[in-house]
Amino acid sequence: MESRTGVTDKQPKFQQSSSDPVSHLSLSSSEDPLQWPKWKKWPRTMIVISMSLTLAYYSGVYAAAIPFVMADYHCSNLVATSGISWFLLGFACGPLVFAPLSEMFGRNPIILVTLLLFILSNIGSALAPNVVCHLIFRYIAGFCGAPTVTNAGGSLTDMWPATERSVPWAIFSAASFLTVIIGPIIGDAIVQYLPWQWTYWTSMALGGTVYLAALLFLPETYRPKLLSQKAARQGLVLEQIDLRNRYREGLTRPWIMLFTEPIVWGLTLYMSFVYGVLTLSLVAYPIVYTDIWGWSTLKTSLGYSGIAGGMALATIFSPFLGAIHRSYVRKIGPVPEARFPLQIWFSWLLPIGLFWFAWTALPPKNPVVGIVAGVPIGIGSLSVFLDVYAYLTDCYGKYSASAMAANGVLLRLFGAGFPLFADSLYRVLGVGWGTSLLGFVALALAPLPWLFYRYGPILRKKSAYHSKLASELE
Repeated sequence: MESRTGVTDKQPKFQQSSSDPVSHLSLSSSEDPLQWPKWKKWPRTMIVISMSLTLAYYSGVYAAAIPFVMADYHCSNLVATSGISWFLLGFACGPLVFAPLSEMFGRNPIILVTLLLFILSNIGSALAPNVVCHLIFRYIAGFCGAPTVTNAGGSLTDMWPATERSVPWAIFSAASFLTVIIGPIIGDAIVQYLPWQWTYWTSMALGGTVYLAALLFLPETYRPKLLSQKAARQGLVLEQIDLRNRYREGLTRPWIMLFTEPIVWGLTLYMSFVYGVLTLSLVAYPIVYTDIWGWSTLKTSLGYSGIAGGMALATIFSPFLGAIHRSYVRKIGPVPEARFPLQIWFSWLLPIGLFWFAWTALPPKNPVVGIVAGVPIGIGSLSVFLDVYAYLTDCYGKYSASAMAANGVLLRLFGAGFPLFADSLYRVLGVGWGTSLLGFVALALAPLPWLFYRYGPILRKKSAYHSKLASELE
């Protein structure tokens, strides 16, 4: 029977030769994260979600420090703003290096090493003697921090079966993207009363707390690693694996999928644009509310409340979204396309919100009207992240880590680039037409969920990796 992945509900076979006794091992209910009781899953789930929250906080809180970075390092607005971009560039590169290592050695060793390096990088960013060192340490933070996020997503897939994954994924997505928007609100309060370096000290404290929780309470969840550990306990001889070839394969697979799989590059392009709009808002809102409206730094943070509220609403109603998904599974079968019926409608919220903001954000309109425009932007954005992540996971199974790595590269490249042209966009076109330009692009991309709902089965049949997964599970 076809599953949500369009293949089957069976677990992939352990990758050993049929003559190897390890290939016949299975995990007991207490050993298998998928079979853990919920009281055991949820604390571990919140630990891995907190890792994503920490990185998102680091990304967003910096927006509040940009004017102070300019003053302390005597640099231009563009150079100071590029701190967002350098972090996201590192975030794009890190998973490509570390994701194959997690497939070889398990999730926890990579999480614990890279999260510690991220925590230490905050010291370098806060105490950097010049802006070049400051930007280098922000790149290092992204490079080392990103694998904790990609492994966090993998850990959720390890622990939650497809039919129960909606709510954990919703919280994970909210932690990843809602916190980016909440970060500047917290940052504005920090820089109002404390030196701007406290944006890093608070990030370091948050990361240290999460690290301690992971060190003490987070067990390994990667199934192949658990099977190999069980084999070692039973004295079985593991088949020798060429680590160099395996690493090379893991290093190149995301790029192959990004450029050869229409499902990956199509959905990734859509999601990347949406993420770019969010990161651009970190720069655009201060332009509108500080420069034009003349609000204080702390008051400007209220501008983000619309987007944050929209994302919060999408998270709160995620159980309802899960129920809708299950109803479509019963209707059209357990296929990835069951993720998209609601997204067909939600995809129009982003262009609606952008056009709304474009023509209501400036005086003499009441500023509340422009802020409320962020609600459809927030709902539309988070729903895209939720459904695209879920679709890629459903579609590619054990190859979803590579699909997500490919997604993460383009996502963060867009996120790095959009803030850099925000100032020029609004200076040349103005807030109205500059935001409308983004709205027109969002309008052109809005039919994509319907196209994938309609033609997804055809694309999956032509997908090399989806077909390979299907053959392995037969």
